[in-house]
Amino acid sequence: MNTQPTVIESQFEFLDGDSENPLVIKRTQEITQEFLDDLKEARFQSTQAPAAEYHKVASIPAALHEVWLRQGFDCTRAPIKETLKRLRAEHLDAFIATEKRI
Repeated sequence: MNTQPTVIESQFEFLDGDSENPLVIKRTQEITQEFLDDLKEARFQSTQAPAAEYHKVASIPAALHEVWLRQGFDCTRAPIKETLKRLRAEHLDAFIATEKRI
């Protein structure tokens, strides 16, 4: 398991739109299999030892956070239970880093 934090930057590009929306901003973020594998390993490891003072619960990609912000949900301010509930509801369980009940 990777102990260093993984930072995957989101990218954006400006595209020509149509007459109604002349400028379009396309946002993308590559989520690597290695990143997902590290989270899967973290979930497994979370059941093997007691939680420390700081416990990694999830790793939310910046692009997803931006989508949620546009929808009115700020995962940096919301209770972690709400963020986990939202991840599960949107079938994004792969970003959850623990099996512990929070």
